[in-house]
Amino acid sequence: MSLIIGKRDQNDNRSILKVNIDGATFKDVGHCGLGVIVRNDEGEIMGAMSKRIHFPLGALEAEAKAAECGVLFAWELGLREVIIEGDSQVVIHALSTEQPTPLSIQQLISGTKTWLPNFRSWKARFARRDCNKAAHLMARHAKEIEDCIIWVEDTPPFIVSEINSDVISLGSTQV
Repeated sequence: MSLIIGKRDQNDNRSILKVNIDGATFKDVGHCGLGVIVRNDEGEIMGAMSKRIHFPLGALEAEAKAAECGVLFAWELGLREVIIEGDSQVVIHALSTEQPTPLSIQQLISGTKTWLPNFRSWKARFARRDCNKAAHLMARHAKEIEDCIIWVEDTPPFIVSEINSDVISLGSTQV
């Protein structure tokens, strides 16, 4: 397993931040949750968001909505070089290519793609679920909140051990 948190641009020493995204569905209450984690090249949290959406979405739609929220959150934080990383191959592929998108997420992906050219550089990359645990925990946490909670340069307490584990793993896998 390789873990890449973020990386420095070799040309000008700017940090390219990684934005992990995930969606979760809560069928028992008819809502869904979105999780976003933004980390620098040392694994430190630059921002995190847990957001509850008060209407039911399917799993794919929740992942696409998380991508949209992640891109907008990164922009609001003032980031201009990002790697969007999520565990939905369909959503990441839809963001990365001009190939047809599943109809159920077409509008969400289209809207998200209108924001991406505003960044100086961006990339969408697939991450296995076991490499996206912190964002998943953020999405699951949305079940416990009413609307949205944002942390800036602070680690949400319920993901501290996951973040610490990731940072320890960084020692030999940093790019």
